[in-house]
Amino acid sequence: MNRLLMICLVLLCTGCKKENIAFTLKTIRLHEYRHSGLPTQQLYLKVCEDDTAKVLAHTNGYPSNLTLPATFSVHPAIPMTLYKKHYRFQLWGDVSGYIGGCRVDMDEYKIIFPIDMEVTNDSLSISISGSWK
Repeated sequence: MNRLLMICLVLLCTGCKKENIAFTLKTIRLHEYRHSGLPTQQLYLKVCEDDTAKVLAHTNGYPSNLTLPATFSVHPAIPMTLYKKHYRFQLWGDVSGYIGGCRVDMDEYKIIFPIDMEVTNDSLSISISGSWK
C-alpha cells in the first residue's frame, strides 16, 4: 500500500511541473477593438517579442466591416514557453496601419491545459488558443 501511494505521489509531482512547457500558438480570436473613425479595411495581427519588437508570426486578413469575434490562424504556429518571455500582440489594418496592441505575460498562466487565454486592455480584447506540448 505504501509503495502504491509513493508511486502515485511521484507521478503526481512530476506531472505538475510547468517549467519549460511550450504552448504552441495556433489561433487568435479578436473579440473587440477601438475602431471609431477607422476606414473599412483588412485587419490582421502580428505576434512580436515584447522586448525586441521582432515579428514572430502574423495572421491572415479579416474584413473590418464583418462582425466580431473573428478567429485568425497564426502563421507559423509558434511555441510560447511559460516563464520565459513576454509577447506583444498587435492589431494592424492594411489602410490605417497600427491600431492597437496588448502584452501577454506567459508567467501569469498557471494552468497546463487551458482552452483559451484571454487578454484585454483599453484598446483591444483577444483570446489566444493552441495546444500544450
